[in-house]
Amino acid sequence: MSMYDSDYAGEFYDAYGSLEWDRLETTPYGRLQAIIHSDFIERYVSRADRVLDAGCGPGRFTTATAQMGATVTALDISGRQLQLAKEKVGEARLLERVDAFVLADIADLSMFPDSHFDVVICYGGALSYVCECRHQAASELVRVVRPGGTLLISVMSRYGNIANLVRRPTLTVLKEPEEWHVRQLADSGDNPGFPSPRVNMQHPPMHMFTSEELRHLLPDCSVLELAGSNVTTSEGSAALDDVYDDAQAWATAVSLERLMNCKPGLADSGSHIIMAARREG
Repeated sequence: MSMYDSDYAGEFYDAYGSLEWDRLETTPYGRLQAIIHSDFIERYVSRADRVLDAGCGPGRFTTATAQMGATVTALDISGRQLQLAKEKVGEARLLERVDAFVLADIADLSMFPDSHFDVVICYGGALSYVCECRHQAASELVRVVRPGGTLLISVMSRYGNIANLVRRPTLTVLKEPEEWHVRQLADSGDNPGFPSPRVNMQHPPMHMFTSEELRHLLPDCSVLELAGSNVTTSEGSAALDDVYDDAQAWATAVSLERLMNCKPGLADSGSHIIMAARREG
């Protein structure tokens, strides 16, 4: 059964607007996600690199990559998100580091030649939203990075997000698991859509991943590093909010997350799974 509707996904994120930027800005949980994802950029992106930020959203990681001195192409399926990305990169005075803002689908990167980029970043929901087209999208991401180049991928975690329903009980979901497709998600990773808590639209269908699934997603690539994001806490944690107000305690929380999120068995327990891979050949 086909679930991916690229037009609808673009419309949803047009409506989502600045909420996508705010998601990683307004709570300690979101800030921790941003830190852990940015850690990979700092480890794997160099000043001379040509980088594709595929599924760039409002440009948070486009900005982080440009700050490293790299040259970035920002790509997203939502025109509104691309507009926000241009605004945010402009506010950071880094527009000269961005080659182009491209409205496109990650499942079709035919506007780029083979081996065009040194690094490809695809963070957050992009690979989850293409659902049954995820293998096609993964092949495209690999195609446009040069042999020996790096891919930085993050996807929504199947088991971590299910566990969060119990760690922070959402009664509507737990009382009506079939309406929210919880058991289908646990079995297959597929969720055909659910009421969005932030936008007056049905949330697009998605596929959530396991770490083992992600390891085998990219053809002709070797895994360099794999970790979870936010494995030490749960979304909406009041304790994390309290910690954030104490600089020393917050620094300790971040350092413990960095220590723990790469440990065997924990990569599947957070909000996202992050992987660095190298294209062979």
